[in-house]
Amino acid sequence: MELSEQIAFLERVLQEHIRKWERFFSGVEKVPPQIERERINRRIRLLSEQTINRRADQFRLEQLQHRFQTYSMNWERMLREREEGRSLSGQTNPSLRAPEATNAPAAPPVNTTTEEALFDRYCEAKTERGVAVNVDRETFDAQIAAQRQRIEERLGRKVRFEVQVEGDKVRVVARKIKRT
Repeated sequence: MELSEQIAFLERVLQEHIRKWERFFSGVEKVPPQIERERINRRIRLLSEQTINRRADQFRLEQLQHRFQTYSMNWERMLREREEGRSLSGQTNPSLRAPEATNAPAAPPVNTTTEEALFDRYCEAKTERGVAVNVDRETFDAQIAAQRQRIEERLGRKVRFEVQVEGDKVRVVARKIKRT
């Protein structure tokens, strides 16, 4: 097979490989196509080690190599974010996420239209576990308001707070409000 034909073949293989990664990140495929990625990388490396006489073929191969490396770095970043649960695109499959609290029943969501209901639920959860509540309502409300402002500025969207119980620990956590 001539060099230009090999490059054209690799370009088609790369396009198909890109589609496989897209299917993986959309949740259609369950396993990332890592083995195929290694094969493509090996083929590109073998071609780049050859002596290339035509400048057009050399340019096409360098472009292919650069495109493949760019996609590879992007896929690695997206995989890492997905594994760490930091995927901003929201395309992670919910069944792949780690369970929130497996050792204790989750606290029901709280009506957070007012901080009073949140404070009441926080106090109730603390007293159920025999832990003293070391904060008064005013301090609690001020801390929640400051946290809300800081988090909403960082995320650029509204958040709601709820009480989360894990074992004997009672925490107030912020949750992003889904956009509609």
